[in-house]
Amino acid sequence: MTKRLVAFAVIIMFISTFSTAIFATGIQNLPEKAHFSIEPKGNAVEILKGNQVVAKILPPELLNNTSTKKSEEIFTIDIPFIENGAIKWRIEKSEPSDISFLTEGKNKVLKLDFHTMNAFYKITSPYISLKDEYQSVMLSFDYKVDYQNLIHFKEEENVNVEIAIFGENKTKILSLPEKLKLTPGWGTFKTSFSLPIDARYLSFEVSQNGKNVKTVQFRNFKIGFVKPSKYSFALKRVDKYNNLIEQVFENGFQKITRKVFVSSSEDVISVEEILKSKEDHQVFKEYSPVVFESKPLFILKRDYSISKFTSPMYVTDSLSDFYLKLDNCAMGYANNYDSIETYNLKNKANVFLFFSNSDDIKYFLIGKNKEHIWTTTQLFKKGFEKSFTYSIFPADFGYAIKSRAPDGRKGILVFSNHADSNMISIIKAIMFGTTDTKDSSYMKKGFEGYKIPITWGFFYKSIKGIPGFDNPEYKKLIEFLAQKGIEVVLHTASPIAKENTPQLIEKALNATSYLKLDDWIDHSLSDGTRCGDLKSEGAIKTSKNYTFNLFLKHGYKYCWSYLDVKLDDLNMLEPNQVNKHPQIFFKNYNFGEGDSLYQWNSVRYRNLLSMLTKPRLEKFVNENGVCIIHDYFAHPMQKRKFFIVKNKNVYISRQLDNNLKLVAIFRDKKLLWVPTVKQFVNYEIALKNVIITPLDKSALLVDNKNGFDIKDFTLITILQNGQERRIVTTLVPGINIISLPQ
Repeated sequence: MTKRLVAFAVIIMFISTFSTAIFATGIQNLPEKAHFSIEPKGNAVEILKGNQVVAKILPPELLNNTSTKKSEEIFTIDIPFIENGAIKWRIEKSEPSDISFLTEGKNKVLKLDFHTMNAFYKITSPYISLKDEYQSVMLSFDYKVDYQNLIHFKEEENVNVEIAIFGENKTKILSLPEKLKLTPGWGTFKTSFSLPIDARYLSFEVSQNGKNVKTVQFRNFKIGFVKPSKYSFALKRVDKYNNLIEQVFENGFQKITRKVFVSSSEDVISVEEILKSKEDHQVFKEYSPVVFESKPLFILKRDYSISKFTSPMYVTDSLSDFYLKLDNCAMGYANNYDSIETYNLKNKANVFLFFSNSDDIKYFLIGKNKEHIWTTTQLFKKGFEKSFTYSIFPADFGYAIKSRAPDGRKGILVFSNHADSNMISIIKAIMFGTTDTKDSSYMKKGFEGYKIPITWGFFYKSIKGIPGFDNPEYKKLIEFLAQKGIEVVLHTASPIAKENTPQLIEKALNATSYLKLDDWIDHSLSDGTRCGDLKSEGAIKTSKNYTFNLFLKHGYKYCWSYLDVKLDDLNMLEPNQVNKHPQIFFKNYNFGEGDSLYQWNSVRYRNLLSMLTKPRLEKFVNENGVCIIHDYFAHPMQKRKFFIVKNKNVYISRQLDNNLKLVAIFRDKKLLWVPTVKQFVNYEIALKNVIITPLDKSALLVDNKNGFDIKDFTLITILQNGQERRIVTTLVPGINIISLPQ
């Protein structure tokens, strides 16, 4: 804590000295302009430009799950089809079809009968007003769908559910698409979702556009609202020292120290917020709000384009910089926040900076009945401490983006292989091009031939013809890959999930410790098997399968989250989904005891070969995208797809070889960065420890809080003509000054 205070003081002095030097010369000849100033107002801080209030920094807010009885924490309402003799639902249907309301006991049932195999319907609920503040919603209803001909049933004929969330003036903030699972007889649909800060109304619609529908029936639409427990922060202390305001907020769980500092040039406001946990506690959402009394103009999207802010809401992700330009100021250089939600309110903007937004950090394990068990809260242990920063500065200042990729590169493409039924010969073909050592293409193709790193999963135990690390030939191959810079990781200990006991996992960790492994990929848990894998019971301290202590003992830092994102494109950041908070990797302190592992998500495509084409890679690069690919490159099922067999030798397929060659070309042109999972996560963690503060229009103070150089650190600046320029430099530990091109 003392070191951070000293560092903050050093930066303040440095800014003062540096800014004075810049602005002292010739300042009397310049026309007088309105500067920023700050004033404490009760428990808030007002930011003024001249006499005009530009923004207010409000007290932090902490929302938690209620600890009261279930009957008191959930408010449930029925949504009837007919109320006071009127049908409030909007019903759209194709003809010929009949609509009727049936009575089953006390329940009204909506029934649609279709007489042809060309059915369409959509039923839309009335608006549901949120008169109180709720943290989450649960929706449920019963349904029954009968088909004309089940033999010709197709997956795309599933029934769709779309939940819409609206803000003020019924402007849509967010859409949540779902699908019903069709079962014989009556089924029940249930879902739950978190509410954005500005949610005011809800509605939902159910639609079917298949050609095989005979009848559809619905009943018992219910919606339950969960109220948060608000733990208000009391302002314990506020001090003002000329251009610095320091506030201390506390509640029973946390202490938050906020420092608001105006530079000596009076052109930049720097805000640092330090959160410290006083007791073990669960957090649902926790954020710091800023209200701008100014029209929002431009927002920085996740593809690094600065676009007009026309949508009602925009959400960042933890890997992207934040920049908001308003009429009379701008906000940016936010650091370490889980996410930032920005609301466009026409002539003003609300910004919510989340310390914790764990409904977006999806921690789960596989339950006994194959279900995913989710949590929506983040556990903060006593003594947990974290620092957050952002800046407010004039609207005419240039902006520099802290690039996710080093060395001026754009897209980040990561490959990960899950072992499963892998075979030694296929591994060699995928890595080296062929098993034929006399072939001219040997070691010139494949991942190793094109020098493309990959995170390669392997088993410890051999079983049923599947080789593991206890197979001498397989062990030798894994060791060779590790020497070549491939990130080799255990894909659990045994291919059979139930065999992954703490004893076997400990044996696997010990046997591979000389390889200095620190990444892990769970295997085959989707059937609900109870074992020591991390997404089964390995992270549950009270379970007989508890293994998390073993991973901490061996220095493990990363693990696959067991989450595959469903995408039709390469970019996991989905820059056009402005209301979505994508997660590529995250650190969730609910996960095990002590310090958590970084968990990384991935995406598995039905046809990877069709994704790694030139047009798709060009689009990916232009979006400055990120993708971690999950596939089974050495599985026998990939025959004629990833490999072929010819004259008793195995060769990489022409299609996969062309894909890898294309990736290598993009890499060599410095368009792609192709790291391993570990390299990617380590670099992004290092970037989180780089704090940027604007000094004036042409210079940045860049504080590298890591204890090491960051080579090929890249800043992207947007020039006045709209073009971008990338500045590549080496950041030494401590203060760096970087000049921006004009």
